[in-house]
Amino acid sequence: MKIRAAAAEDAGILALLNPHVHAVHAAHRPDVYRVDPPADELTDYFAALLVKDVTRAFIAEIDRPLGYAVAAIVRREENPFVRAESFILLNQLAVDPQAARRGIASQLIEAVRDAGRREGCQRLLTDVLDFNEDAKAFYAAAGFAELKHVLEQPL
Repeated sequence: MKIRAAAAEDAGILALLNPHVHAVHAAHRPDVYRVDPPADELTDYFAALLVKDVTRAFIAEIDRPLGYAVAAIVRREENPFVRAESFILLNQLAVDPQAARRGIASQLIEAVRDAGRREGCQRLLTDVLDFNEDAKAFYAAAGFAELKHVLEQPL
């Protein structure tokens, strides 16, 4: 398996792999997530994201692209409440379901960790929605610990 950095010209690849994960979100929260976003909008979104200075993105390939990870470097200044810090925030992780359980997601996470270390980050953060039991189990097995709970209330 090859893990490589993603570039703007890879936006179409990310757009093709994204629906596998997005469908889970849209099925559980159609009030928040659009069902079947248009492919051209996804490609444009990823193209704009991949050229940002803070974005770190990776593609996993075995003969063809099978997964991707998109993260962002976040630097916070100290304020009266928190210390200055930098961390890498994993925003998206997607693997083709036909290639599941081959270690692809784990290797993508390691690429994100390595990118964070190179940038001097102290932590890797991500979030997962409560309904996504598979993702919660994966992240726990990958060494992530719960940090906080975000609560919502409809108005």
